Amino acid sequence: MLTVFIILFALICVGLVFFVLLQVPKQAGLSASLGGGGDLFGGRGVEGGLVRISSVLGGLFMLVALLIDILSR
Repeated sequence: MLTVFIILFALICVGLVFFVLLQVPKQAGLSASLGGGGDLFGGRGVEGGLVRISSVLGGLFMLVALLIDILSR
């Protein structure tokens, strides 16, 4: 059972790295977000999906890491 969680953990790690690297960096900083006005709460299109996938994979990463720790005792 522990082996299955370790393999799942490795797949989640690879997916998390992949989706984080796909995201476009926000180089503009706080001044551009305050000056833009319309972009502050607007839709993000594909970027919103990548952020959501990265968030879910991050949560799964923490959950599976905790399960591996509990099962290895």
